[in-house]
Amino acid sequence: MKTSTLKFSTFPLIITSTFCFHSILAVGAPNIQNVSGELQHGSSLTIRGEGFGESQAAKHMLWDTVDNQPEFEALNSGADVPTDRGPWERNGSPWAKPVTLYRGNDQRHQHSSANYLGLEKAFLGVPSAFSDSTNKNIYVSWWFKPSGDINEFGGANKLIRIWDSLDGKDTRISWTQALLGAYKDGSEWDSWAGKAGVWNRLEIFANGEKGTIKAWTNGKIIHSVSDFEKSTIQDGLTVWLIGFDPNYDVYESLEIKMDDIFISSSPERIELSTSQYWSEAGNKKEIQPFVSWNDNEISAKLNLGQFDKNDDLYIYVVTKDESVNENGIRLNNEPCTKCPSSPSSIEIE
Repeated sequence: MKTSTLKFSTFPLIITSTFCFHSILAVGAPNIQNVSGELQHGSSLTIRGEGFGESQAAKHMLWDTVDNQPEFEALNSGADVPTDRGPWERNGSPWAKPVTLYRGNDQRHQHSSANYLGLEKAFLGVPSAFSDSTNKNIYVSWWFKPSGDINEFGGANKLIRIWDSLDGKDTRISWTQALLGAYKDGSEWDSWAGKAGVWNRLEIFANGEKGTIKAWTNGKIIHSVSDFEKSTIQDGLTVWLIGFDPNYDVYESLEIKMDDIFISSSPERIELSTSQYWSEAGNKKEIQPFVSWNDNEISAKLNLGQFDKNDDLYIYVVTKDESVNENGIRLNNEPCTKCPSSPSSIEIE
């Protein structure tokens, strides 16, 4: 089988018999000029251009697909996620069940061989990549699949908690199925808007420098507040728990799964989508873990995730300031019939 090689021109819009591409010209936008690599899951991808900014996440970043953790290789399905090695220093608590590894057939996509499994009340926390950190910002993206309605019995059932001090006495952010809480003036109420029995992509970005918190479910913004104040202590923001932590012990039959967890001290990232437009991508997006990042070049590993290499695939660059190219850069080596026509950039809301 012939290997597809990705090459893109710096011209505004060109369609040939093999490639469909255009450059991003909007002032202040990440300007992608050239992409090279192979359309194979796990292969190297290089993105060149300008306006990417210098990486703010080099020291504190976690990309956990479960099956990419060498510490888990010798562990069987059903084994507790270890806390003495690997990416997590916390698994459950005296009042919660441990999260285990799941290596069965029910995976999120064809390229995955493992995910995290929890029953009733279960969560992970304290990523080792954020030990001794002083970051004022934190971005988290993860895929979450509950077997049933996580609002069936009401309460405030936590999907994620973000703290700085691990004794819980300072910054405390909680995103539950019903509200975003623990910022300056109280709580913002709204449903988490996810669905039972399917994989939902959840994202949250707490910006201690600007005093904002945003949360998204499947690409739709659920919460946006502008009165967040991080505590003045030096400890950086981290994930105290991620999973499912209900108020009441009434979810005995609930099963949760998690996969493809990305935690970073900056929202900068590369995303792959089958949507030509960022604003229409919803949860049809996959994070591309980057190896290096500077203002003119980004090196990443191709993560096809839910996609196939024969799909129409588009690349997006999200900068540390949350600027992103609204029109995607198409990767496939077949001509497209409806290419994006007007280069632009948007700021993520």
